[in-house]
Amino acid sequence: MQPDVFDRLVQEAVNSIPDEFQKHMDNLAILIEDEPDAETLERVGTGDGRLLLGLYQGVPLTCYGSHYSLLPERITIYQHTIEDYCHGDLERIRAQVRKTILHEVAHHFGIEHEEMPIWIQ
Repeated sequence: MQPDVFDRLVQEAVNSIPDEFQKHMDNLAILIEDEPDAETLERVGTGDGRLLLGLYQGVPLTCYGSHYSLLPERITIYQHTIEDYCHGDLERIRAQVRKTILHEVAHHFGIEHEEMPIWIQ
């Protein structure tokens, strides 16, 4: 898939987030990389048979207290990993990009994996 098409899918997913949440995402950068490197996979503990489709890096809003981080929070979406996982099917890729964005944004709002709503998991 061409990078600009994938970029558009990511932007669609971000735009689908309601405004009341968008206003708390001004310090959140969304990056697209081909796939995670070995160091990232090791650091997050991705084992055999598990894929890393996206990654949130930062301090969740629930942990800020009265101090706001000056460094941007980051979500990285892994394009080739998602494309491979979805077998190149555009509609599956679109759905997975949205699900991955929502999942990682949920981490930004302090939601852990165990608390993640089933429709985002």
